[in-house]
Amino acid sequence: MPLPFRENTAFQRGLKWLFILTNSIALFLNFVDVGYYPFSGKRSGVELLGMQRDAADQSIQYIKDYCYLALLLIGCIWLMISYYPPYKQSKPRAKTPLLIELFILVLVAGMMFGAARGTVGLKPLNTLDAARLTQSGLAALTLNTPFQFIMTVQQTGVDEKFYMDKKDAAALINFHHHDSAIKPTHKNVVLIIVESLGKEYVGFYNNGKGYTPFLDSLALYSTIYKNAYANGKRSIEGIPAIVASMPSLMNNDYMNSYYQSNTLESTGSLLQHLGYETSFYHGGKNGTMSFDNFISATHAGKYYGLNEYPNPTDNDGNWGIYDEPYLRYVANQLTEQEQPFFSTVFTLSSHHPYNIPTALKQQFQEGTLPIHKTIRYVDFALQQFFEEAKQTTWYDSTIFIITADHSSTNELPNFNTEEGMYRIPLMVFEPKNHALRYIDQTTQQIDIMPIILKQAGYNKPYLAMGLSSVDSGGFAIQYINNMYQFIQHPYILQFDGEKTIQFTKLNKKDVLENCTELDRKKLMEQSLKAFIQQYNSALIHNNTVVKP
Repeated sequence: MPLPFRENTAFQRGLKWLFILTNSIALFLNFVDVGYYPFSGKRSGVELLGMQRDAADQSIQYIKDYCYLALLLIGCIWLMISYYPPYKQSKPRAKTPLLIELFILVLVAGMMFGAARGTVGLKPLNTLDAARLTQSGLAALTLNTPFQFIMTVQQTGVDEKFYMDKKDAAALINFHHHDSAIKPTHKNVVLIIVESLGKEYVGFYNNGKGYTPFLDSLALYSTIYKNAYANGKRSIEGIPAIVASMPSLMNNDYMNSYYQSNTLESTGSLLQHLGYETSFYHGGKNGTMSFDNFISATHAGKYYGLNEYPNPTDNDGNWGIYDEPYLRYVANQLTEQEQPFFSTVFTLSSHHPYNIPTALKQQFQEGTLPIHKTIRYVDFALQQFFEEAKQTTWYDSTIFIITADHSSTNELPNFNTEEGMYRIPLMVFEPKNHALRYIDQTTQQIDIMPIILKQAGYNKPYLAMGLSSVDSGGFAIQYINNMYQFIQHPYILQFDGEKTIQFTKLNKKDVLENCTELDRKKLMEQSLKAFIQQYNSALIHNNTVVKP
């Protein structure tokens, strides 16, 4: 730099600490993702800032569990400081002409600018290039978290897409629902969302190998959705998808996105039109991940959180109330509600750090992963809930729907692929209907709202991005590492917004193989484009409810 103070000791010291500070922040973000990636399945972006309150609440626990990462981070920063070359003022030398120094400055700045852009082309490198330049499963490894952060900070929303005519898009994927032929059933509905209940943990889906003996027994008398998928990898993505049929198909989750103030209906708000009393129960701290705000904004029902729970001694010391006492409390609360009612219950004990009440720790065996023992406890808690519910007057006239907000860490290879990590259980149990029934077609979380509305006999127009019936062929959609994933089991298509990156099929051994069925690929790509086009348009123009 042609600056007279460039060799000033104070200036050089400032450059040193600027270098250390910026690189320390970058290292910190990367180390955060080392611990968080097994749960999120993607590189973290600016959406992490929306979770800072919950992260602060759990900071002590995170430091305990990931102290090795904290030590490695401190070690890396120490190495930077220790091996940063000490500044030594050079001996006086002949001055370089100003024009030459300016030329060198422009040349070096241009080279650095080109290196930062990653290309000399018109468009700089983007996170999408990682998916294009490597296998889709290695895209997250190709990226780094500071780069992902920078790219997501720059994004304000989704882009309007014009893949096809609006009528053609609606013919392929229709968000508008109106089944005027059905009649209200006036049945109660209880939706149970189990924290981190991956399909791998449920023995019924895995030839008896699992950690959920009670759920396995309940499944024998239920409608089983064999190929159900989550729309995201985090609770903050799963709750809007389940409660309001709203997936987060962008780098930010919907609840913290540019569109969080859009008008949005929910299962609860719609069932209120049929005279239902609606509620949402979660034993976590009020305000965690803004769930209470979302329930209020979508008029989903009265919110019951930690503040409303009567016995604070049941607190696990981290997230909130242990599942077993909380589910007993919910069963008693539902007895006080007027029928018909619709109530959602979101558990929490199977969230890291997987706490179990001290008195019950010896009751459950360890598994091969830390979460397995807690899943056994949660299964036990669900059993106690149903035992309580059986004693009530509302039990026989209630539909129970059990699913997960997302999956968690898995150990089997087929559950660790970009398709497998979204697999979740979905079952519907009715006490007066004990027939075991299988639904083979692909189902996703955003289908749960229309499925419930159909079960309740909702016959008014409404808008939902899922399907009320998958008998004609369903699908599941996710957005991960800047790439769309479209599943119609056993086919999986990955799409970067312009073209298909990968098209695979699960073989009979549940292993992914490249697929060459071009007609199927074309049809799936068109369906995905139709969904993206209408989804983006609905968000941009706030067309997320039926207009009068």
